[in-house]
Amino acid sequence: MTTQITLHELKLLLRSPFAWLAAGLLQLIFGWLFLSAVERYIEQQAIASAPTGGISNFLIVNFLAPVSIVFIVATPLLCMHLVAGDKQANRFNFLLSLPVTASQLVVGKFFGATIFQCVVLMIGAVLVTLLSFSTTLDVSHLMTAGLGLVLFVCTASALTLFYSSFSNRPVLAAFLSFATLIILWLAAATSGNGILQFASPSAHLHSFMQGLLDTRDVAYFLALTGILLTLGIWRVDVQRVRNSSV
Repeated sequence: MTTQITLHELKLLLRSPFAWLAAGLLQLIFGWLFLSAVERYIEQQAIASAPTGGISNFLIVNFLAPVSIVFIVATPLLCMHLVAGDKQANRFNFLLSLPVTASQLVVGKFFGATIFQCVVLMIGAVLVTLLSFSTTLDVSHLMTAGLGLVLFVCTASALTLFYSSFSNRPVLAAFLSFATLIILWLAAATSGNGILQFASPSAHLHSFMQGLLDTRDVAYFLALTGILLTLGIWRVDVQRVRNSSV
């Protein structure tokens, strides 16, 4: 049943003009960031020695890292409808009446939205792979950075879904998710090695961008995603109990 809900969510996204518009806009942003990074790399090679770390490291700093910031805005917009949109369209009570558990419903919606974003990311990654025909890339470093980006998207999606489960206004869910991500993202820059530093996704994502695959960073994203999904499941389950008691 989770698979069916995932496929249903993917179909909804593929039929949504907004999702296609967002995906197209993201590809334009990816293309602009990529071409700008390559152009700056060529310019630096022309006036001085090549940047430290080669083109792979340069692309991670000037392309993949900015892409992660783009998804602070893109993910809330793409995931804000997951539950709140159903409430706004009066479909939520129908979904609760289906023979599915709250966990199947929430996890299915999460996977549907996350897979869509990962496909968008993979299309953008084609730009990087094109360089492999003319230069040598540090594949392991790029894949590690890409894994960190995917894990961050998963966490951001789970956060937006959590807010979406509490609201019947998708825009409010998107705003709360965006504000939370911004606050947590800036926490790493404004604090030392305390709790805020540990809670900030940017601090953990930084290790991936450096090519360091630390199990603590992986555990952070997986644990936070799991906690947010659990809270979302709890909220949907509470609403189902309330509806059944009316």
